[in-house]
Amino acid sequence: MSKSVSHGDKLKEAPGPVAGRWQDVEAVWVLAGSAGASSAVQQFLNAFEVPPPVAFIYAQHYDPARQEQLLQLTAENPAFQLVLGEGVHNLLPGSVIMIPPRSKVSIGRFGQIASTDISWGKKHTPDIDELLVIFAAANLPSTGVIIFSGMGRDGADALRVLDASGTRIWAQTTESAVCSSMPRAAIGTGLVHRTGTPAQLAAAMTGLYSQNA
Repeated sequence: MSKSVSHGDKLKEAPGPVAGRWQDVEAVWVLAGSAGASSAVQQFLNAFEVPPPVAFIYAQHYDPARQEQLLQLTAENPAFQLVLGEGVHNLLPGSVIMIPPRSKVSIGRFGQIASTDISWGKKHTPDIDELLVIFAAANLPSTGVIIFSGMGRDGADALRVLDASGTRIWAQTTESAVCSSMPRAAIGTGLVHRTGTPAQLAAAMTGLYSQNA
């Protein structure tokens, strides 16, 4: 079984085959939300006929007791591999790694993401703002974030850091969100590059990486 990475430990380099698949990842995107986000993310993933050459990190506030239910609710499209990010996982094309609510994560070389032995500091976990700061600091080929339905302004405070790092910043339209607070706060920063329904954002992503093919 995979173990959490202790504070201060470094992730090892990925073995050859995994490193090779990491080279197929054109970008890594964070899908972030809370209330209403599971339905929005499901709509987003279901809208792809063919997965883009993207690895996804899925961050949603949820009760740890509901994590298996949340995985089942979101993982409808068999083209994507959705797993709970406990232990060490590799970010690969079509992978969707759900951030665990109990422990912080680190992101290492070749797109390895690992849970640590350190707890998130806030009441609502995972801490999306802190995750986005970790994400911005990682050495990743190209990055993006989509702020989906959710309560409060989680994620908005970290967008300036992401914008400075060259990250693409998208948000669900407030009209299509079950809970519009998170996308509204993100849009209110003036740093969001694109808005749309979950299906529209999926179509935009397909077009973006089709151009790069």
